[in-house]
Amino acid sequence: MKILYTSDIHGSNTHLFSMLSIAEEEQVDCIIIGGDIVPHTLPDILRVGILTAQARYLKDVFIPKLKNFKQRRDAVIYLDLGNDDLIYNRKILEEHHEGLLNLLHFKKHGLTNDVDIMGYMIVPPTPFGIKDWEKPDSVERPYARGSIFTERGYTSKNGILEETVVNLESDDTIEKDLERLSEQIDRPFIFISHSPPYETPLDIIYNGQSVGSLSIRRFIERWSREGLLIATFHGHIHESPQRSGLIHTKIGDSLCFNPGQGSGDGAEFRYVIFRLSGTRIFTNV
Repeated sequence: MKILYTSDIHGSNTHLFSMLSIAEEEQVDCIIIGGDIVPHTLPDILRVGILTAQARYLKDVFIPKLKNFKQRRDAVIYLDLGNDDLIYNRKILEEHHEGLLNLLHFKKHGLTNDVDIMGYMIVPPTPFGIKDWEKPDSVERPYARGSIFTERGYTSKNGILEETVVNLESDDTIEKDLERLSEQIDRPFIFISHSPPYETPLDIIYNGQSVGSLSIRRFIERWSREGLLIATFHGHIHESPQRSGLIHTKIGDSLCFNPGQGSGDGAEFRYVIFRLSGTRIFTNV
Protein backbone atom coordinates (compact mmCIF):
# COMPACT_ATOMS: atom_id res chain seq x y z
CA MET A 1 0.00 0.00 0.00
CA LYS A 2 1.35 3.41 -1.03
CA ILE A 3 0.31 6.22 1.32
CA LEU A 4 0.57 10.02 1.27
CA TYR A 5 0.60 11.66 4.69
CA THR A 6 0.27 15.38 5.35
CA SER A 7 -1.11 17.72 7.98
CA ASP A 8 -2.03 21.37 8.44
CA ILE A 9 -3.18 21.98 4.89
CA HIS A 10 -4.83 25.10 6.33
CA GLY A 11 -1.42 26.74 5.90
CA SER A 12 -2.32 27.78 2.34
CA ASN A 13 -5.40 28.04 0.15
CA THR A 14 -3.60 25.91 -2.47
CA HIS A 15 -2.40 23.02 -0.29
CA LEU A 16 -5.60 20.98 -0.81
CA PHE A 17 -5.17 21.17 -4.58
CA SER A 18 -1.45 20.32 -4.33
CA MET A 19 -2.20 17.31 -2.13
CA LEU A 20 -4.78 15.83 -4.48
CA SER A 21 -2.65 16.49 -7.55
CA ILE A 22 0.39 14.78 -6.02
CA ALA A 23 -1.71 11.87 -4.76
CA GLU A 24 -3.03 11.30 -8.26
CA GLU A 25 0.37 11.70 -9.90
CA GLU A 26 2.02 9.32 -7.42
CA GLN A 27 -0.89 6.86 -7.71
CA VAL A 28 -1.23 6.46 -3.97
CA ASP A 29 -3.67 4.00 -2.45
CA CYS A 30 -4.36 6.08 0.62
CA ILE A 31 -4.30 9.72 1.81
CA ILE A 32 -4.00 10.60 5.51
CA ILE A 33 -4.51 14.17 6.77
CA GLY A 34 -3.48 14.68 10.38
CA GLY A 35 -5.68 17.68 11.25
CA ASP A 36 -6.10 21.41 10.52
CA ILE A 37 -7.96 21.28 7.24
CA VAL A 38 -9.66 24.66 6.77
CA PRO A 39 -7.49 27.53 5.41
CA HIS A 40 -6.89 30.60 7.54
CA THR A 41 -8.01 32.90 4.72
CA LEU A 42 -11.66 32.41 3.80
CA PRO A 43 -14.09 34.45 1.66
CA ASP A 44 -16.67 36.47 3.60
CA ILE A 45 -15.15 35.54 6.98
CA LEU A 46 -15.55 39.09 8.26
CA ARG A 47 -19.12 39.33 6.99
CA VAL A 48 -20.54 35.93 8.00
CA GLY A 49 -18.18 34.96 10.83
CA ILE A 50 -15.67 32.15 11.21
CA LEU A 51 -18.20 29.41 12.04
CA THR A 52 -20.22 29.93 8.85
CA ALA A 53 -17.12 30.59 6.73
CA GLN A 54 -15.51 27.32 7.82
CA ALA A 55 -18.76 25.42 7.19
CA ARG A 56 -19.04 26.88 3.67
CA TYR A 57 -15.46 25.87 2.87
CA LEU A 58 -16.06 22.27 3.94
CA LYS A 59 -19.36 22.05 2.00
CA ASP A 60 -18.49 24.06 -1.11
CA VAL A 61 -14.78 23.38 -1.60
CA PHE A 62 -13.36 20.55 0.49
CA ILE A 63 -16.01 17.85 0.05
CA PRO A 64 -16.54 18.51 -3.70
CA LYS A 65 -12.76 18.37 -4.32
CA LEU A 66 -12.51 15.02 -2.50
CA LYS A 67 -15.45 13.66 -4.52
CA ASN A 68 -13.86 14.79 -7.77
CA PHE A 69 -10.55 13.19 -6.79
CA LYS A 70 -12.25 9.90 -5.84
CA GLN A 71 -13.81 9.72 -9.30
CA ARG A 72 -10.31 9.70 -10.78
CA ARG A 73 -8.42 7.74 -8.12
CA ASP A 74 -10.02 5.17 -5.81
CA ALA A 75 -7.80 5.94 -2.82
CA VAL A 76 -8.94 5.53 0.78
CA ILE A 77 -8.97 8.84 2.71
CA TYR A 78 -8.43 9.15 6.47
CA LEU A 79 -8.62 12.56 8.14
CA ASP A 80 -9.97 14.70 10.91
CA LEU A 81 -10.12 18.28 12.09
CA GLY A 82 -7.39 19.93 14.15
CA ASN A 83 -7.16 22.69 16.72
CA ASP A 84 -7.73 25.47 14.16
CA ASP A 85 -10.93 23.84 12.86
CA LEU A 86 -14.21 24.49 14.68
CA ILE A 87 -15.56 21.22 16.06
CA TYR A 88 -19.23 22.05 15.42
CA ASN A 89 -18.63 21.74 11.67
CA ARG A 90 -17.31 18.20 12.07
CA LYS A 91 -20.89 17.05 11.47
CA ILE A 92 -20.37 18.05 7.81
CA LEU A 93 -17.57 15.49 7.55
CA GLU A 94 -19.63 12.92 9.47
CA GLU A 95 -22.28 13.07 6.74
CA HIS A 96 -19.67 11.71 4.32
CA HIS A 97 -18.07 9.24 6.71
CA GLU A 98 -19.15 6.22 4.66
CA GLY A 99 -17.68 5.95 1.18
CA LEU A 100 -15.84 9.25 0.81
CA LEU A 101 -13.71 9.62 3.94
CA ASN A 102 -12.92 8.01 7.29
CA LEU A 103 -12.71 10.14 10.42
CA LEU A 104 -9.76 9.45 12.71
CA HIS A 105 -10.29 11.04 16.11
CA PHE A 106 -10.71 8.40 18.82
CA LYS A 107 -11.35 5.75 16.18
CA LYS A 108 -9.72 2.56 14.95
CA HIS A 109 -9.92 1.40 11.33
CA GLY A 110 -8.47 -1.58 9.54
CA LEU A 111 -5.86 0.03 7.29
CA THR A 112 -4.85 -3.34 5.81
CA ASN A 113 -5.47 -6.98 6.68
CA ASP A 114 -2.55 -6.78 9.11
CA VAL A 115 -2.49 -3.21 10.41
CA ASP A 116 -4.93 -0.77 12.05
CA ILE A 117 -4.89 3.01 11.94
CA MET A 118 -5.88 5.01 15.04
CA GLY A 119 -6.21 8.75 15.56
CA TYR A 120 -6.22 11.43 18.26
CA MET A 121 -6.50 15.15 17.45
CA ILE A 122 -6.61 16.97 20.81
CA VAL A 123 -3.57 19.10 21.71
CA PRO A 124 -2.22 20.65 24.93
CA PRO A 125 -3.10 24.33 25.60
CA THR A 126 -2.05 26.74 22.82
CA PRO A 127 -1.80 30.54 22.45
CA PHE A 128 -4.65 30.44 19.90
CA GLY A 129 -8.30 31.39 20.37
CA ILE A 130 -10.14 28.23 19.31
CA LYS A 131 -10.31 25.88 22.30
CA ASP A 132 -12.52 23.09 20.89
CA TRP A 133 -9.57 20.70 20.58
CA GLU A 134 -7.54 21.56 23.70
CA LYS A 135 -7.12 19.78 27.03
CA PRO A 136 -4.51 19.64 29.79
CA ASP A 137 -1.82 17.10 28.92
CA SER A 138 -2.09 15.35 32.29
CA VAL A 139 -3.11 16.15 35.87
CA GLU A 140 0.51 16.31 37.01
CA ARG A 141 1.70 18.30 34.01
CA PRO A 142 -1.02 20.25 32.18
CA TYR A 143 1.35 21.82 29.63
CA ALA A 144 4.94 21.66 28.45
CA ARG A 145 7.56 23.58 30.41
CA GLY A 146 8.16 26.89 28.65
CA SER A 147 4.97 26.69 26.57
CA ILE A 148 3.30 29.93 25.51
CA PHE A 149 -0.46 29.59 25.82
CA THR A 150 -3.70 31.19 26.93
CA GLU A 151 -6.41 29.43 28.87
CA ARG A 152 -9.12 31.76 27.55
CA GLY A 153 -10.72 31.51 24.13
CA TYR A 154 -13.93 30.33 22.55
CA THR A 155 -15.71 27.11 21.69
CA SER A 156 -18.20 26.18 18.97
CA LYS A 157 -19.53 23.00 20.56
CA ASN A 158 -23.07 24.36 20.95
CA GLY A 159 -23.25 25.74 17.41
CA ILE A 160 -22.41 29.31 18.42
CA LEU A 161 -19.13 30.89 19.47
CA GLU A 162 -19.04 31.05 23.26
CA GLU A 163 -16.29 32.18 25.60
CA THR A 164 -14.54 29.35 27.39
CA VAL A 165 -11.58 28.61 29.63
CA VAL A 166 -9.33 25.56 29.48
CA ASN A 167 -9.39 24.22 33.05
CA LEU A 168 -5.77 23.31 33.76
CA GLU A 169 -6.83 21.51 36.96
CA SER A 170 -9.30 19.22 35.20
CA ASP A 171 -8.82 15.47 35.32
CA ASP A 172 -10.24 15.29 31.76
CA THR A 173 -6.82 15.07 30.14
CA ILE A 174 -5.00 13.82 27.06
CA GLU A 175 -3.41 11.17 29.27
CA LYS A 176 -6.84 9.83 30.31
CA ASP A 177 -8.07 9.84 26.71
CA LEU A 178 -5.06 7.81 25.58
CA GLU A 179 -5.70 5.28 28.34
CA ARG A 180 -9.19 4.77 26.90
CA LEU A 181 -7.85 4.62 23.35
CA SER A 182 -5.37 1.95 24.47
CA GLU A 183 -8.25 -0.37 25.32
CA GLN A 184 -8.93 -0.75 21.57
CA ILE A 185 -5.40 -1.88 20.67
CA ASP A 186 -5.08 -5.56 19.86
CA ARG A 187 -2.74 -5.77 16.85
CA PRO A 188 -0.08 -3.70 15.00
CA PHE A 189 -1.16 -0.14 14.26
CA ILE A 190 -0.18 3.26 12.91
CA PHE A 191 -1.01 6.23 15.13
CA ILE A 192 -2.04 9.67 13.86
CA SER A 193 -2.01 12.47 16.44
CA HIS A 194 -2.16 16.16 15.63
CA SER A 195 0.20 17.00 18.46
CA PRO A 196 3.75 15.68 18.15
CA PRO A 197 5.46 13.94 21.08
CA TYR A 198 7.31 16.12 23.58
CA GLU A 199 11.04 16.90 23.34
CA THR A 200 11.68 15.48 19.88
CA PRO A 201 12.74 17.06 16.58
CA LEU A 202 9.02 17.18 15.76
CA ASP A 203 7.70 19.65 18.36
CA ILE A 204 10.04 22.66 18.29
CA ILE A 205 8.49 26.10 17.82
CA TYR A 206 10.14 29.24 16.44
CA ASN A 207 11.84 30.16 19.78
CA GLY A 208 13.41 26.72 20.23
CA GLN A 209 10.96 25.48 22.89
CA SER A 210 9.43 22.00 22.77
CA VAL A 211 5.64 22.22 23.08
CA GLY A 212 4.46 18.71 22.19
CA SER A 213 2.57 16.31 24.42
CA LEU A 214 4.38 14.25 27.04
CA SER A 215 1.32 11.98 27.33
CA ILE A 216 1.52 11.24 23.59
CA ARG A 217 5.23 10.52 23.94
CA ARG A 218 4.54 8.09 26.80
CA PHE A 219 1.78 6.43 24.74
CA ILE A 220 4.27 5.94 21.89
CA GLU A 221 6.92 4.58 24.26
CA ARG A 222 4.46 2.14 25.80
CA TRP A 223 3.15 0.67 22.57
CA SER A 224 6.58 0.59 20.97
CA ARG A 225 7.76 -1.55 23.89
CA GLU A 226 4.76 -3.81 23.32
CA GLY A 227 5.92 -4.23 19.71
CA LEU A 228 2.58 -3.12 18.24
CA LEU A 229 3.19 0.51 17.24
CA ILE A 230 4.70 0.61 13.76
CA ALA A 231 4.87 4.37 13.17
CA THR A 232 3.31 7.67 14.23
CA PHE A 233 2.45 10.75 12.16
CA HIS A 234 1.96 14.29 13.46
CA GLY A 235 1.64 17.96 12.54
CA HIS A 236 0.55 21.08 14.48
CA ILE A 237 4.03 22.63 14.69
CA HIS A 238 4.56 23.82 11.12
CA GLU A 239 8.07 25.13 11.65
CA SER A 240 9.55 22.24 13.63
CA PRO A 241 11.38 20.52 10.72
CA GLN A 242 12.98 23.85 9.79
CA ARG A 243 14.06 24.43 13.40
CA SER A 244 15.37 20.89 14.00
CA GLY A 245 16.44 19.96 10.48
CA LEU A 246 14.50 16.67 10.73
CA ILE A 247 11.04 15.48 9.75
CA HIS A 248 11.34 12.14 11.51
CA THR A 249 12.76 10.52 14.61
CA LYS A 250 12.53 7.23 16.42
CA ILE A 251 10.96 6.48 19.80
CA GLY A 252 11.79 2.93 20.78
CA ASP A 253 11.30 0.93 17.61
CA SER A 254 8.59 3.23 16.25
CA LEU A 255 9.26 5.77 13.49
CA CYS A 256 7.69 9.18 14.13
CA PHE A 257 7.08 11.85 11.46
CA ASN A 258 6.12 15.51 11.24
CA PRO A 259 6.69 16.82 7.70
CA GLY A 260 5.86 20.35 8.83
CA GLN A 261 3.91 22.64 6.55
CA GLY A 262 4.38 25.80 4.56
CA SER A 263 2.21 28.77 5.47
CA GLY A 264 0.85 31.46 3.17
CA ASP A 265 -0.14 31.39 -0.47
CA GLY A 266 2.74 30.22 -2.61
CA ALA A 267 4.32 28.28 0.27
CA GLU A 268 5.78 24.85 -0.40
CA PHE A 269 3.36 21.98 0.26
CA ARG A 270 5.00 19.44 2.58
CA TYR A 271 4.13 15.73 2.82
CA VAL A 272 5.55 12.22 3.21
CA ILE A 273 4.94 9.26 0.91
CA PHE A 274 5.60 5.81 2.34
CA ARG A 275 4.83 2.20 1.57
CA LEU A 276 3.30 -0.23 4.01
CA SER A 277 4.22 -3.87 3.44
CA GLY A 278 2.97 -6.30 6.04
CA THR A 279 3.81 -4.56 9.31
CA ARG A 280 6.80 -2.57 8.00
CA ILE A 281 6.94 0.88 6.45
CA PHE A 282 9.40 2.06 3.82
CA THR A 283 10.13 5.66 2.87
CA ASN A 284 12.92 7.55 1.16
CA VAL A 285 13.22 10.29 3.83
